[in-house]
Amino acid sequence: MKRLGEILLDRGAIGVTELHTGLEACHYSGGRLGTQLLKFGFVDEHALLEALSEQLNVPPVSSSILKRAPDGLRRMLPLDVCRRLQVLVFERIEGCLGIAMTNPRSPSIIEEVVSYLGLDIKPHVATEVGILSALADVREEVAEPEVPNSSTVPVGQPDEWQRLWTPSALQGGDLLRTLRSRNDDHPAMAATFPGLAPIPDAGTVTATILDGDAFSAQLKTAEHRDDVGDLLLRRAAGILSRCYVLAVHSGKMAGWLARGPGMVVDDIQALTIPVDEPSILSRISEDESFCGQFPAGEVNDLLIQLFGEPAPVEVAVLPVFVKKRVVAFLIGDIPGSHVPEEARNQLLVAVKKAGVAFEILIMKKKILAS
Repeated sequence: MKRLGEILLDRGAIGVTELHTGLEACHYSGGRLGTQLLKFGFVDEHALLEALSEQLNVPPVSSSILKRAPDGLRRMLPLDVCRRLQVLVFERIEGCLGIAMTNPRSPSIIEEVVSYLGLDIKPHVATEVGILSALADVREEVAEPEVPNSSTVPVGQPDEWQRLWTPSALQGGDLLRTLRSRNDDHPAMAATFPGLAPIPDAGTVTATILDGDAFSAQLKTAEHRDDVGDLLLRRAAGILSRCYVLAVHSGKMAGWLARGPGMVVDDIQALTIPVDEPSILSRISEDESFCGQFPAGEVNDLLIQLFGEPAPVEVAVLPVFVKKRVVAFLIGDIPGSHVPEEARNQLLVAVKKAGVAFEILIMKKKILAS
């Protein structure tokens, strides 16, 4: 899988300096690499959409087309759903709806959109800025469609996990303020592309790393599954130098969240792997984890490539369970040559608590729906 930064460089849309700055902004303020590059004015929308279309193998749709879409189409989904999922209906051709999405490879988002619309859809990739701009002048005149009562579904069954799968909108943040607030003597950010700046020492960005007590306390107040995923990454960041989470949903493992120097959300969310595809992940069962060098294999190599340069020597893989069913994998770069036993136990406790937090969210949804 080719990474977004590499595609933009190969196309001549940006230079190394622009890519470096965009990656630095992702590291310090979060968000998508494409959105950061647009905000800085390093790339135009057309070039970014062409690169995203190449990476995702999904047709692009521009912000000008989205803004010209009839209000009746743009209001087919509740506006809060559009903002949360970063999606927008913009065309209808013979009973099939064209949907603009920032994450068109996500089976969970596609499933939720279809459940609202009840029609076939054709995903298109759009920029975050394009979707939110097209939504800005749409009046909220439609009531939310009735959602099936989840109280009839037993706890822990796939349908409930799918209903829990409701990603919240990414927050961009003020990039310039964030970058200027850091120490100017700090070494350049860890862009994980060959030829760019080296990865900074672990601990250069530690403000939001959670210890065990803070992790447990904040899990109690988590309201969405994205909250749980983010907290898990923040807990793992104190042990693993770079890490990401894959969600298991609808027969696929899909890229979800990422944290650490040079980790790019755009690239992580471009990944989807069938659950039955042979890999180190398919070999992990309940109460098991993996720490070490990945064996050679197509999927295993792809999982390593997501870390960029330098490639990790050893990797930790920990499954997250809900009712004895794997719903996610935490995958991280092990600093040094191995994970100390105490640190490994801390990670095992963290993924178990995350699984419990997911179960609690499912129960809350059942109670509210009853």
